[in-house]
Amino acid sequence: MKKILGLVALFVLIILSCFYFFPKQPKNIFDEIYQETDKTYHTNNILRNIDGFKISPGWPSDDPNISYTPFGKYETLPEGYSDITINFNFGSGIKGMSIRFERKTNSNITLWYSAHYNMQKKVLKKKLAIFEEPRKPGQFIDDEEKVREYLRKNNISKEDLEKDFDEIVNQKVLKDWCTIYDSKYSPSNYGDVKIETQWENW
Repeated sequence: MKKILGLVALFVLIILSCFYFFPKQPKNIFDEIYQETDKTYHTNNILRNIDGFKISPGWPSDDPNISYTPFGKYETLPEGYSDITINFNFGSGIKGMSIRFERKTNSNITLWYSAHYNMQKKVLKKKLAIFEEPRKPGQFIDDEEKVREYLRKNNISKEDLEKDFDEIVNQKVLKDWCTIYDSKYSPSNYGDVKIETQWENW
């Protein structure tokens, strides 16, 4: 009887271990980046291994306002692009990460891209806003109709937007991730993630 109880207890322990372990397995490339950075950002941030990527001096920090929202920026930038930033939220609110970047057009506007990944929902949202140049601090246009009007005036198609996204998010950030981490995924195979693209039907 003791032997049977022992086997049952062992079986239950194995089942519970599976429930504990498997949900933590990354479902996609953004899970990987989030989870590995979460493990290391207080000590030796894994992202510092990316060539040309500079960790914010605030990492790590005891300040409760910023200790769970670290970020870093690329110092080495592809031509035509600027302000490539990776942000995280490991604290309260919506846990996840964002990749943001800008591209100056030939006119007086700058395109401001955001790819935000929601850890709980496994959703990547691709969005666009516009800065009018010369810009004023904190002022940007994100009203969808106004953004589309600017794009029409400047002959910028949704294919152009997708090209910019691919250039920075896929061919820069995610490709760099795969050079410093033995990823199960790739820039062309994100894994299990739902993608919502603001300009998909523009």
